[in-house]
Amino acid sequence: MRRLILFLSVLLMGSFTAWSQSLSFEEAMEQMRGGNQKLKGIDKQAQAAKANEKAMQGLYLPQLSINASYMHLADPLYLNLNEYKEPLQRGFMGFAGQVPAPMRPLLTPLMGRLQPLFGMDWRYKFQEQDIWKVSADAKWVLFAGGKVRVANKVGKLSTEIAEVEAKKTEYALISELAERYFQVQLAQKALEVRKQSFMTAEHHYENAKKLEKNGMIASVEVMQAKKAVTDAKREVMGAEKDIQLAQTALYGVMGTTEQPLTTLTTELFEVAPLQPLSYYQQQAKENYPTIVQAKLKAQQATQGVKAQQAAYLPDVAVIGKKYLWSDNLPLTEPDNWVVGVGLQWNLFNGLQDKHKISQAKAMRESVELITAQAEKDVQTLVKKQYTEIEKQREQYLSLEESLRFAEELVRARDKAFAEGLSTSTDVADANLYLASIKIKRYQALFEMDKTLAQLLETCGMSDTFKQQTTANK
Repeated sequence: MRRLILFLSVLLMGSFTAWSQSLSFEEAMEQMRGGNQKLKGIDKQAQAAKANEKAMQGLYLPQLSINASYMHLADPLYLNLNEYKEPLQRGFMGFAGQVPAPMRPLLTPLMGRLQPLFGMDWRYKFQEQDIWKVSADAKWVLFAGGKVRVANKVGKLSTEIAEVEAKKTEYALISELAERYFQVQLAQKALEVRKQSFMTAEHHYENAKKLEKNGMIASVEVMQAKKAVTDAKREVMGAEKDIQLAQTALYGVMGTTEQPLTTLTTELFEVAPLQPLSYYQQQAKENYPTIVQAKLKAQQATQGVKAQQAAYLPDVAVIGKKYLWSDNLPLTEPDNWVVGVGLQWNLFNGLQDKHKISQAKAMRESVELITAQAEKDVQTLVKKQYTEIEKQREQYLSLEESLRFAEELVRARDKAFAEGLSTSTDVADANLYLASIKIKRYQALFEMDKTLAQLLETCGMSDTFKQQTTANK
């Protein structure tokens, strides 16, 4: 009866799984690209770098702006000539006193006209308190010692670095997705093995009870068989928990809502024979994202040196201004338009330019040294990953013979037990050994697939991993 219940539960589980949503590795990768927040964040950084590159291109073009201002002076501005009024008046009166008497009547009309003038306030207001102005201003840098050109090159390199960073993040997530996806597959395969072991232990327990009833074995053998059932059941429950944890981790990488009991359609696979090691090492040297970024940063450092050297040269720009509207504009500002050419040349700034050039050169040399070391390290990493795949392949193939031996051992122990020549412990040990061999084979496939994803990530070829899963079906 217990075997029937177990059989029905397994059957129902299989039927429910068949009806549940299926998920291939390629579909999981597409969902990850659309749902993983980290990947989206890095993509936004790449977009920001691209926008900054376009902003740098604007340095080649003239700058146009509308400027408006209002100022209120504390007092109007005057030209005060009162200090000259009294000396002029005395001088004129003295001159009139020296004119011969016959000619004085001729000066009387003039004196009449000038006398009110000397009584006036000799202050001229040339600026009202409120000043309004609206102008259109233009500036076009004609020469900046190469700084504009360098800024554009740095902006372009920054975009490329950000794009490589986005690819680097995507490749790392593909490797993590492969690990999580096939970890679920491994857990499901382990559950299948544990369930089969449980059913085998149940079958053995039923046989032991029959043999005990017929007086063919001792009760202790039945107890051993029952213990084997209990142990197998515990392994089944542990395997079920492993699936739940692995599935949670998978959906976490994908960045989507977890859907229990999803059928994964891409099986664990044996990796096809690889290309020679030198092929992958060369690919890594050229395409490993960290190395590509380091080379781009070396170019940036070179541009940084040029930018600092450009500081020794003058900046030349054309400027223009057109007043669109003004009120009470100062006399020093023309109420129309003005154009001109300006030059700025820093001749001495405390040797800052010299030290900044030294700093930029040191940064360039630092990046070059780090890049050279990274190229050496990645060769070692590729060899390690390549060797690990070959090692797991050997493990998988060698376990094939062990599997056949374990299956034969189980049959022999079952037959010997039925004839009273073997104990329940021997049968349980044989079943455990068979289960361990099966799980080790699946573990070898998992390690192969996981390490292949890591190898392709190192080589900058993660996009080809989904082709590997298809080719090895």
